[in-house]
Amino acid sequence: MSHRGCVSAVLPALVIAASFAGGPVTAQAPAARPFTPPPSTYSPPRTPWGDPDLMGVWDYQSVIQMERPGDLAGKARFANEADYQAWARANAPNRENEKGVGAYNEWWNGRNFVSNLNTSLIVDPPDGRYPPLTPAAEQRRKEILARANELASWEDYHALMRCLASQTPNAPQAYNSGTYISQSPGWVAIIRERLDTRLIPLDGRPHIGENIRHWNGDPVGRWEGNTLVVDTTNFTDKQRLGGGSGASVPAGVPFGSFHLIEHFVPVSPTRIEYYATVIDPTTWTRPWTFNLPWERDPDYKIFEYACHEGNQALTNSLRGERVQEARAARERETGK
Repeated sequence: MSHRGCVSAVLPALVIAASFAGGPVTAQAPAARPFTPPPSTYSPPRTPWGDPDLMGVWDYQSVIQMERPGDLAGKARFANEADYQAWARANAPNRENEKGVGAYNEWWNGRNFVSNLNTSLIVDPPDGRYPPLTPAAEQRRKEILARANELASWEDYHALMRCLASQTPNAPQAYNSGTYISQSPGWVAIIRERLDTRLIPLDGRPHIGENIRHWNGDPVGRWEGNTLVVDTTNFTDKQRLGGGSGASVPAGVPFGSFHLIEHFVPVSPTRIEYYATVIDPTTWTRPWTFNLPWERDPDYKIFEYACHEGNQALTNSLRGERVQEARAARERETGK
């Protein structure tokens, strides 16, 4: 970005509603072949110890949605940059400012959207939609969403609202999306402006024990030519309420069985093609992959994400829930 105003770090709004293609199915389809990103002919510079050098600040703002919109059904890619720009102008996020302050809108954001000729971030399946859920996962999702507004304690809130963690894999978010890649011999660090730092070893070690679970999983990485490949398992099922800003997974889908394979493919000095493949046969009938371009932004200033609002937000929210419950109980008793 060439300019960013000061953005207050407020409690993100939880978006429970999430629509995605496919309902329950009666049998699990055969597993699809692993997704292979298109090759790149670009050769990046090298670190002093010989690894491809991806260091710097990157951003991945996008007007392209995770799933292909209905008006673009059957069209996997825009014809050219002009075709994309015309669609992007007509579908840019709302900039109206006079309709209330229920949530942030584009009036507050100075974003540089990264050009993307794909008509959906999901590139596999080819229809640009999430694959169907298994019957058990669909039932589990309904149960999780039904309980989502039962805010009895701080543990019932989204991890993002508790300022614990965003989600991996990360999708476009409205603000604070700058991401710094740092490298040292045997390690890659991916430092998100919002909450998370991922430390990725490159020494071939196995994943940690099955009983140890992390908010963003246990990553191990390797180089395949100039492409950084990161294999992540050991997610926690506490990470289950997607659907909000930066979420790539619909709300109500726990991460605990995810096997995530990420490809960071440098294609120019200023662009990485990021591919994330999610494999979980207990949740989806087949793996799926989304592609999100990252753009180097040397002018982006990463700030502290001071998320906790003085540690008052959850206390006040829970107090408000108890007040609403007491009021509802009185109304039931009095009929008023």
